[in-house]
Amino acid sequence: MNVDPIVCLHGVTSSHTTWGGLVLACKPRGVDPHCLTLLGHGPVGRRHRVDGYSLEAFVADAMAQINRLGLERFQLVGHSLGAHVASMIAQRFPWRVSRLVLEELPVPARTRADSGPVHHRWSGVLIKVGALSGYRRFDPVMVSRVLDQLDSPRPQWWRDLDRITMPVLMIGGGTRSYLDQRRFALVAAELSDVRLVEIDGGHRVHITRGDAFLAEVVPFLLGPDRSGAH
Repeated sequence: MNVDPIVCLHGVTSSHTTWGGLVLACKPRGVDPHCLTLLGHGPVGRRHRVDGYSLEAFVADAMAQINRLGLERFQLVGHSLGAHVASMIAQRFPWRVSRLVLEELPVPARTRADSGPVHHRWSGVLIKVGALSGYRRFDPVMVSRVLDQLDSPRPQWWRDLDRITMPVLMIGGGTRSYLDQRRFALVAAELSDVRLVEIDGGHRVHITRGDAFLAEVVPFLLGPDRSGAH
């Protein structure tokens, strides 16, 4: 099948194995997605750690992995933190990303007067506390640093959205998600070629509503209708 390779980026506290359903759906069609491991994730002693865990460091690390795979042009799928990192990669390297899937994208504030990505501030606190027990699978410090950055205004990210010129599929998890779903439309309004879909499955749509997720994502990535016009 003549389509660009697929690269998948998981969410915070998750792992590359979260994309098993997408991998199984793509393999019969001759495509084997590359599922990366983000900074600060993986077993103790094997995970890649950096000071500060800046979002820019996540981009640099993911691109280093992609370059080692020898992928010049690729399709990009991201969930949660992975979706935000994917959006940054698409902003910085738009000529390399042919299609972009953003599942449950944390949408940061434009300014201090703007709201953040979550419905309630305590959602981030609960995630940070819960992350302490997951130190064998990821670095709890990473979780705290990432959430602090996503909860802060990111005006440059907003300004750079016009650099995302490839077709984009945005998927929101509906009322069961802790992310503010109204913010997805604000992002979509800044993009030139986008389809926004709501699947009421909460934050991990690709797990809780896997069939519905794949029904949207697989045709978008593999065809036959790859026009992207909406």
